[in-house]
Amino acid sequence: MFKSILVAWDGSEHARRALGEAVDLARTQDGRLTLLTVAAPLRVWPGYVPPITEADLISAAEKILAEGEALVPEGIPISGRTAAGDPGLELVKRAAAADHDLIVMGSRGRGAVRSAFLGSVSHFVLNHTTVPVLIIHDGERESAVPEGDS
Repeated sequence: MFKSILVAWDGSEHARRALGEAVDLARTQDGRLTLLTVAAPLRVWPGYVPPITEADLISAAEKILAEGEALVPEGIPISGRTAAGDPGLELVKRAAAADHDLIVMGSRGRGAVRSAFLGSVSHFVLNHTTVPVLIIHDGERESAVPEGDS
């Protein structure tokens, strides 16, 4: 069913869990993986010149991508891509351009209230793509209700 799986890869523990699930899916469905690592632009205030260049960011993204590719077991077809820009937008664009049939990504697990104020790559992707999205949560409870109060 899912033959071309796009995995959002940033090297985080959340992304590692998502990659593990994507590997399992690819293995059971004879699919292939594409890892996408996005070099997000630095958010700086006017007049400030950051000590890091876009080329540095892209170089770092390429290193992170190579680390992710090394985690995929032999026998699973994989390709890797880097992009520069907004991570959510780049994921949506890549999924459409390459005709992926599933996007797999980790959740930061910030919870509904914090995500509403801070924004979320996973929320952006969910709301802007026509491709199915599998979001892997870390297993911790994301509810705002403290234990024992439910």
